[in-house]
Amino acid sequence: MAIIAVTAIEFVSATPTVTDITAKQRYPWNGLVDISCKVSGIEADAGGYEFAVVAVNKETGREYTVSNFSIQHNGEEVSDVCGNGDYSFLWNAREDMGQIVIERMTVRITLEALAVSVGKVQLWAGGPYWADRNIGADAPWDYGLYFWWGDTTGHRPGYNFSSGNSAIYTYRKRVSELQSAGWVTSSGVLAPSHDAAHVKWGGAWRMPTKQEFDGLNNNCDWTWTTQNGVNGYAVRGRGAYASNSIFLPAAGYCGGASLYSSGSYGSYWSSVPYSDYDYAYELDFNSGNHRTDYYYRYFGQSVRPVQGLAK
Repeated sequence: MAIIAVTAIEFVSATPTVTDITAKQRYPWNGLVDISCKVSGIEADAGGYEFAVVAVNKETGREYTVSNFSIQHNGEEVSDVCGNGDYSFLWNAREDMGQIVIERMTVRITLEALAVSVGKVQLWAGGPYWADRNIGADAPWDYGLYFWWGDTTGHRPGYNFSSGNSAIYTYRKRVSELQSAGWVTSSGVLAPSHDAAHVKWGGAWRMPTKQEFDGLNNNCDWTWTTQNGVNGYAVRGRGAYASNSIFLPAAGYCGGASLYSSGSYGSYWSSVPYSDYDYAYELDFNSGNHRTDYYYRYFGQSVRPVQGLAK
């Protein structure tokens, strides 16, 4: 039986700041430990971060890498640090440390910058550089995460994307309201702090504009194909850019807690609202068609980042 008494918490990073750190064993017999903290000081143009957590046996000095834990940010499950606010962990110490009795232990928490290393290509003259994969994807053919418009956390199917969800802040909001609240810039695109590509990957990454989706449709050759058993489009540049291409998996979309049309349909958010209240521009496609369109902001869709100046 794993018996754990957390006697000290350490935070080992200068910036951003982590405060109000607590840890408490949930039950003596199951090895579950609740850890909570508050993160502040993340700037809008900062890259992403992840928690690195180590448990130290105070008697022996032995360190254990904490890997079996789930994270919540402001009460919502996340995969990494997605902004300032309150974070809580549920750590399964039994899985990480085995059948060990520990009377005193220190939990050491470090914030580490996420290393985002993805391929990128330019597909036409004057166009942006397109990432080779979706946010949350481990490979170009992976579906990745799904986002409501303005969401920077990202979710897997099963999360309840719903117009009735109070977290879907951008739905039923006028563009002027979103601008006043800092969600949309004066130029009419999502602000960096509400742009999923920028928040998740940092640096110069951002979500595409409507015009860039138009360029992708009009300046490239689209071929419906399969990569690693996943349906989608190979999108290839022309002329001097004919050797450059990206693959857009048909990842479907999320409505409520369900995933729809995966394998036959793809929908990707732009950073641009279409109208007051309801919609935002998107790229959508099936095996016979691809276009720039618009859809309800509360549905969960893919995000394909770009770099470079918007045209």
